[in-house]
Amino acid sequence: MGRHDFFSKFAPRPTRLRFAVSRVAALVLVLVVLVWVAFSIIFAPPPAAEELEAIPLVADPQHPAATQAVNMITVHVVGAVKKPGVYELAEGSRIIDAINKAGGMSKKAAPELLNLAAKLTDGQQIILPGASSSSPAEATKAPGAGAKISLNQADEQTLMTLPGIGPALAKRIIDFRTKNGPFTSVEQLDAVSGIGPVLLGELTELVVP
Repeated sequence: MGRHDFFSKFAPRPTRLRFAVSRVAALVLVLVVLVWVAFSIIFAPPPAAEELEAIPLVADPQHPAATQAVNMITVHVVGAVKKPGVYELAEGSRIIDAINKAGGMSKKAAPELLNLAAKLTDGQQIILPGASSSSPAEATKAPGAGAKISLNQADEQTLMTLPGIGPALAKRIIDFRTKNGPFTSVEQLDAVSGIGPVLLGELTELVVP
């Protein structure tokens, strides 16, 4: 074997050389792409922030804030209720709310003698009257017939049978008991406009609360 043949045996063949060049070129291309991607990410301008339209907040009237304070009042409920006592209710409540708070009406209650729709005030006493033991016929008897007239049950016509009581005073008496609750004493007539001490003295023996 000659010297030329000996070195030719170990010399790189053209096929292997082309394959090596191709691999190097591929690696260089990949590196170039990676560098370009990294450059784009690092030096790319930040995306423009989208402008959000401001939406005004509208309070829902049906769902008030939980922190909204509720003013409370204290009332005293007595009379023909199941659980008489002192109760707290929200400001603006009605007499019917106080009666319900006190367990509701008893079987002897006479709610027609009280304005159940009237608003409550702090410190107010609510007296729910009970059915009178006297019959309606007895309540409408004229004075001197043996029965006294009930200030809480008599209508205008019955009140007008009393001495010194005309249509105007009869209406004021009914308005007074509607606004302030049933009479608890005959002396309360003195608080009705138009009834003075003299007339009150004449009525004392003719009426009952």
